[in-house]
Amino acid sequence: MKMLSQIDSEKIHTRQIDITIYTHDSDHLIVYGELKDNRLIPTYSLSMERREPVTVHGMRIAIKVELKSLTIVELEVETPQIPHKECDPVKKSLDTIVGLQLKPGFSHKVRQRVGGPKGCIHLTTLLLAMAPAALQGYWTHNDRNPEKRKLTREQMDHYLVDTCYVWRREGPWLKELTSKNNIVESEEAESS
Repeated sequence: MKMLSQIDSEKIHTRQIDITIYTHDSDHLIVYGELKDNRLIPTYSLSMERREPVTVHGMRIAIKVELKSLTIVELEVETPQIPHKECDPVKKSLDTIVGLQLKPGFSHKVRQRVGGPKGCIHLTTLLLAMAPAALQGYWTHNDRNPEKRKLTREQMDHYLVDTCYVWRREGPWLKELTSKNNIVESEEAESS
């Protein structure tokens, strides 16, 4: 069976989201995200003006995340390519995200604060894609140090249990993890 994308069709639009995580210092990660929407064919505006192919949205977000609490402590937004000059002030709407923790409920809080007419759907989409990538970066950061390979019960419950099929509560991965005594009390994990 062919994937739908393999059918001989005209490509008219692309969206690219690229996210990179950097170690900033011993206490923080930087999560950098970029969204690009590319119109690949000529189109017409509502006033019937012809528009040539162009990058419609080119947006970047950088967040600084405290490792200990997974809290966003700084956020910067750049919008070098936007379709309307009226879009520019909306980048300030994401200022309300500073102070949020990357934990269950994050997406809901983001939508409450910057969803709909309070913000920009493209910036919100990028930010919501960055959150799980930030968690992957967090695990990668910790995984390079064998002393940090233990989890607290809270970390396990918030970031693993029932997040997907593999990490389902009754699945073999969680049973193996807990049987190997890789779960520690919070204070013990923080000191390692």
